[in-house]
Amino acid sequence: MKRLFLMILLSAGMIVSCAPFSQEMMRHADESLTLREVQKDLQPFLGKTVLWGGVIIETTNRKEETILRVMQTDLDYQKRPTDLDRSRGRFLVRHTGFLDPVIYRRGREITVVGEVVGIEILPLGEIQYAYPIILSKEIRLWERRPQVRPVYPPWYWDPYPYWWYRHPSWWYRPYF
Repeated sequence: MKRLFLMILLSAGMIVSCAPFSQEMMRHADESLTLREVQKDLQPFLGKTVLWGGVIIETTNRKEETILRVMQTDLDYQKRPTDLDRSRGRFLVRHTGFLDPVIYRRGREITVVGEVVGIEILPLGEIQYAYPIILSKEIRLWERRPQVRPVYPPWYWDPYPYWWYRHPSWWYRPYF
């Protein structure tokens, strides 16, 4: 019985220790609040804490802060950005202090817990785009995903060595 209790306690401790953000931040963050809702009407959401993630588009360092322009994506169960080819918009992250633009560069995945503080209208191509501004409380920069390439053994052979077995035009020949 003691072993079972110890195993449950250790498992719970490992699960909690692997969380990307502190429990206090996760308690205050409203994960249901979407980027579209904030863009449509900012006033009800000012001061709310959100959890958003995406891909960094641009990093700009100013005198006392760093501005990250982020393309928003959905988050998976680990709160890591997923489905990087689909976005619901863009937002700005204001971080007090210096973030190295070589590390926080274009294409890196990021998740942010922060407070909604306003909207900034900036040009995006030929249009004016309303970027919600998040004042960061915690930032999680994710490690790069590994490039996986299949490796076949030298004795591998295709079970269907003849290309016409797989070609659709050979499967069906109309009689006319």
